[in-house]
Amino acid sequence: MQTANNPALAAMKDIQPPEPIGTWPLAYGYWLLLAVTLVAIVACAFWLIKRHRRCAAKREAIAQLDKLDTSHRQLAIEINALLKRSAMSYTPRENIASIDGDSWYAWLRQQDNKMDDALPKLLAKRYQAQALTTAEAKQLKIAAKQWLNNALPLKQNSRGKEALCSQ
Repeated sequence: MQTANNPALAAMKDIQPPEPIGTWPLAYGYWLLLAVTLVAIVACAFWLIKRHRRCAAKREAIAQLDKLDTSHRQLAIEINALLKRSAMSYTPRENIASIDGDSWYAWLRQQDNKMDDALPKLLAKRYQAQALTTAEAKQLKIAAKQWLNNALPLKQNSRGKEALCSQ
């Protein structure tokens, strides 16, 4: 069977598909996602900067502790002073400066429940005539570093919310 040539069919053109859909302008959902992402990045950056500044005193105290010589006669005095200075970086001076003796050791324990029991015993030897032995000096430095790592920065409120400082 032959098809008749219809003059109306000859005048028709091929089907033209529409132009492909481009990526611009973005849909509102993408703009919203971009805005939320930028806000999250800026918030994380501010949080990291704040945390870095908050942990600066802890980092400095640990660096000073590492520089102390274990053979120094007044090592216990220096470590006690370092612990007090680092604590005063996070609390008002009036709360820490006047504490000494058993109340100081109790305050140290209150800040770090896992505190090494040797720390108060070795700090108590700071005014004795004979210096610490080499083993005691090393143990004191280790206990003081452990306290600095665990207790600082000091807790902000009664709920125990604290900023974590990585070493």
